[in-house]
Amino acid sequence: MAAPDLESLSEFIDSLREVETLLSVAPTPLGAGGVAAQAHDRELANAVTRSSIVMLVAHFEGFVKAALTELIDEICEAKPPTRRIPEGLLELHTRGRIEEIFGTEGPERIHKTRKLFSAYASLWDADRTINPQVLSAKILTRQFTNAKPEILESVFNILDVDDVLSQIDAHVNREIAARGDEATRVKVDVKLTEIVNRRNKIAHGDRTEKPTPIEVQNYITFLKDVANCLSSVIQSRILHCCSLR
Repeated sequence: MAAPDLESLSEFIDSLREVETLLSVAPTPLGAGGVAAQAHDRELANAVTRSSIVMLVAHFEGFVKAALTELIDEICEAKPPTRRIPEGLLELHTRGRIEEIFGTEGPERIHKTRKLFSAYASLWDADRTINPQVLSAKILTRQFTNAKPEILESVFNILDVDDVLSQIDAHVNREIAARGDEATRVKVDVKLTEIVNRRNKIAHGDRTEKPTPIEVQNYITFLKDVANCLSSVIQSRILHCCSLR
């Protein structure tokens, strides 16, 4: 079975053109015209790069959620035996139902308890075909609240990927070396934290954050490399989970 191409990766790559188009609007070089014109150019340049950061991170986070959705969709279509499904994913779905039970009382609690055993007990029968009606992409994607490394790692731990940051780190730095730019080697966890923090500050009105066009372009390249790695990781998970053996 060949690894399926992720539509989410292609869509993310396409979305980067939107960020690059926005970035191209920034006036460069600055300094032409009078004082008022220069001030306007600086304000426009700052507005463009700030908006570019917000848009870029939004597109990346959208990619991750879409890729996780593709994983669930592929599992639901293939209907493999439950032993192929990561136990963290099974636990996540079961836990949600248990939490629902304790949030109710009376007849509703009885109904939800009955449903837990009638519908969700099959998730823990290794030889049963997975029931697509009890798997939800929303339950998984809800765990991905932002692109910070600790959140990314916790979501992929649910999928039995315990070293996702190490995999991304190795991939990103291989790509940097292939471009002949060893001087810009990065630590992925530090870079992701930096980008998300800058987005958050800008989104919450911190006007002191003024990324340069070069910084934004570097972030674009970095997140493209990260997305390519995550796509490969999820493709691998799809191949594992959807095996019928």
